[in-house]
Amino acid sequence: MSDQPSDLPADNRLALRQVVRACRKAMLATLDADGAPYASLVTVAVDHDLAPILLLSELADHTRNLAGDGRVSLLFDGTAGHPNPQTGPRVTLTGVASATDDGRLAARFLARHPGAAQYAGFGDFGFRRIEPARAHFVGGFGRAVWFDVPFGQPAQAAAAMAAAEADILEHVNGRHASALDLFAHALCGEDGTGWRMVGIDLDGADLALDGRFARLSFECPLAGPDAARDVLADLVRRHNM
Repeated sequence: MSDQPSDLPADNRLALRQVVRACRKAMLATLDADGAPYASLVTVAVDHDLAPILLLSELADHTRNLAGDGRVSLLFDGTAGHPNPQTGPRVTLTGVASATDDGRLAARFLARHPGAAQYAGFGDFGFRRIEPARAHFVGGFGRAVWFDVPFGQPAQAAAAMAAAEADILEHVNGRHASALDLFAHALCGEDGTGWRMVGIDLDGADLALDGRFARLSFECPLAGPDAARDVLADLVRRHNM
């Protein structure tokens, strides 16, 4: 099953964020020493402010390109499941990459890509954070628009959620495990038991089980971390049948 949202909301900024947050990989475009564009596939996580987080080998061509010019473009492809990909959603996000040793960003990336933990500590690998600038959202034919940051998301609320995320995950995984299986089954079309919540943001939550991942998108963005409990409880009431 595709982990992309099947029905995009009418709000283009929200739809943009949903597409980006559902992707675990993206196409990264950098500029080589001659100024020529170079595209490569990367695994990606996204911070609360929609800043992409990458773990890159220092030996890779794209990393050498970033040392000379930090400007990048990332294509997030949400067209899976569409017989004609041109009718599906995608987002091109532009920004500037810089190295980071922020442990919170590393943890957020590794939660979505636990297999990367085996080489994340190697000296020739490092994390990069993309400071987003603009994003081009295409939601199908006749639906294409550019947006500047913050893409419709309040910066203060996003920062508050970043600070509260670890506590929310500990509470939900420790006390509401059955609800996570319900969300995976009823809202994400997945099977199996033992699902865990590995990330939560204003727009939704990331669920994981044995190397499988599912994105639970909220119908409406949270106003802040204090709203998470009520929204999750409401989802349980509505779908626990």
